[in-house]
Amino acid sequence: MLTKYLLSLIFIIVQVYSIQDYRQLVDLHEWYEVKKDTLEIQQKSSANDDNCDQDLLSFQQGLERNEPWAVIFADTWAKIQAGYLSGNTINIGDFDSCVKFEHPITSSRIYKGQHCLVGISALSNSTLEADRTDLSLKHLAKFFKSNGIVSTNGFCMPASCSVAKIIQFLNQNILNENDLGAVGAQCRDMSVHLEPLDYFAIVLFSLFALLIIASTTYELIILKSKHSEPNKLLASFSVYSNGYKLFEITKIKSPSSINCLHGLRAMSIFWIILGHRITNQYPWGNPKDFQAFILGKSIATGIINAHTLAVDTFFVMGALLMTWSTLKDCEKKQLNIPRMIWRRYIRYTPVYSALILAVVSFSKVILQGPFYIEELRASCVKNWWMTLLHVLNYLQQKDMCLNHGWYLSADFQLFIISPFIILMIHKYGKKFLLIPAVLFLATIIYIISISMVLDIAMPAPSASQNYVDFIYFPTHSRAGPWFVGIILGYYLFTIQRKKVDINKFLNGFMWIFTLTVLFSIVFLQLGFSSSTDVIQRGYHITFLALHRNLWAIALCWIIFACQNLKTGGIIRWFLSLPQWQPISRMGLSMYLIGAVYQVMSILNQRVPLYLNFWQLVPILLSDVFMIMILSTITYLAFEAPTLIIEDYIYKKIKNKP
Repeated sequence: MLTKYLLSLIFIIVQVYSIQDYRQLVDLHEWYEVKKDTLEIQQKSSANDDNCDQDLLSFQQGLERNEPWAVIFADTWAKIQAGYLSGNTINIGDFDSCVKFEHPITSSRIYKGQHCLVGISALSNSTLEADRTDLSLKHLAKFFKSNGIVSTNGFCMPASCSVAKIIQFLNQNILNENDLGAVGAQCRDMSVHLEPLDYFAIVLFSLFALLIIASTTYELIILKSKHSEPNKLLASFSVYSNGYKLFEITKIKSPSSINCLHGLRAMSIFWIILGHRITNQYPWGNPKDFQAFILGKSIATGIINAHTLAVDTFFVMGALLMTWSTLKDCEKKQLNIPRMIWRRYIRYTPVYSALILAVVSFSKVILQGPFYIEELRASCVKNWWMTLLHVLNYLQQKDMCLNHGWYLSADFQLFIISPFIILMIHKYGKKFLLIPAVLFLATIIYIISISMVLDIAMPAPSASQNYVDFIYFPTHSRAGPWFVGIILGYYLFTIQRKKVDINKFLNGFMWIFTLTVLFSIVFLQLGFSSSTDVIQRGYHITFLALHRNLWAIALCWIIFACQNLKTGGIIRWFLSLPQWQPISRMGLSMYLIGAVYQVMSILNQRVPLYLNFWQLVPILLSDVFMIMILSTITYLAFEAPTLIIEDYIYKKIKNKP
């Protein structure tokens, strides 16, 4: 059953069918003759709806005369379809023909169409007793109510009509008398009205484009002249040098270079792209189909449901690299914590800001499909400042702007506190590793406690809003892998120039054990089922509290073995391939751009997508290709130039006499 939180709900004008004609279209003029008494237009309306009433009346009269324009207009409506009981409740109709429809009524007035999304369900007080084999409008309410159906089909209405008028008209003239009711509506006529913020966005992005062109041209001219080196500030937006650095592939054998991280980051990005495509697709496909898949027992289900573990991989790698760089600065006596935090902030924020501005300003232009959701834009208009301060995962969990950005908020919050912990470890010795160890255990205790108090457990914790609010988004519940990464980073830094040898049998056992843990975490939850048994629920809660942290610990072995033991065979070879480096460098842009691109793609669909291998594979390959292109542009335009400019200004200030 399609839940009411979907704003993209579609209207159905239900024709009279016998069960034998259920999958066939009826002649529209004949249908009108049957229903014209029901479609009488109310003449009493507000002045603002006069044009709407006139257009509805023109349409009614056009159908009476069997005029081609009226028949064509009505033909854009969705019809009754097969498969309601199997979840096939979405039928968009002919969206493009509807929004492009124009017909001159008079010399001064043109009849235009708008595509409306109206949800229809049986009224809660429906008392009709009907033959379940009779699918006429009179009996459809009983069919819907007895089977828990909300029908969501597309319907074309005059562009002059307001949403309130459309709902009123449908309920009063067609639906309520048949025990049906509209549960929500949203209409699109594809007209775009630019606001001051839109003009600002156009000017700003145009300036960035000009900066890129000018900077690239400047650098190429200077390089061609061979008389001097390009000024780093003036060449900061150059596609030539930044592109070279992005796509440069080098084989680094330095002990300070952890090559396997590039492969881990790339694999995590691809995993997230896969998971986001499936989970974001859910509301705009067959709901029963998606529910059966997500709650299924297949290998594909396990892999897709576990895609959120990729974020925990990011936490481990982020903490490891931050610990390494902090200890390195401590050794050189160059530690500058304010600059570390500032540099992290400006690495995230320009890309994030540009994406938010693009969503707020251009989404109404980019989204040319029937599933436009104004709330996608409105949440960013309202909460952009929380997003850019990286506090959204605490202050506004239910109305997030780009909700996948919660990870950046958590990462930045952890980044702020971690240098002080690492500084204490460096200054007072490894006994202070007890700090991240205790904090790691505290996250586990918190998850167990809150799960018991709020009754959160497997197999589908994500179905619980409490899980999202108290476990998934908050930094303090997701910090376990980060603290594991700090411990690993300290250990790897202290032994980077030491030779570490372990017994080959122990090494083999650890690899087998690690891979077993990783695969168990991904697939073990497939065997869970809802239960009120105390022991079973305790097992579920324990898994919920431990699985992300055990995942992080297992990853630590892989990183340690690949980096220091030089073991792992094909796994080490694959993760350390230098070809992963470009994807790894633009991982931030791919993470941010990816989910937005996929949502935009889904909302532009003209037909629902069903879970089918031959449909999903080309879509996923297309996702990866397009996300890489968009991320490359984003990286070259915002991410790389910002860091170059910051570094240039910092060095100028530092060297100032």
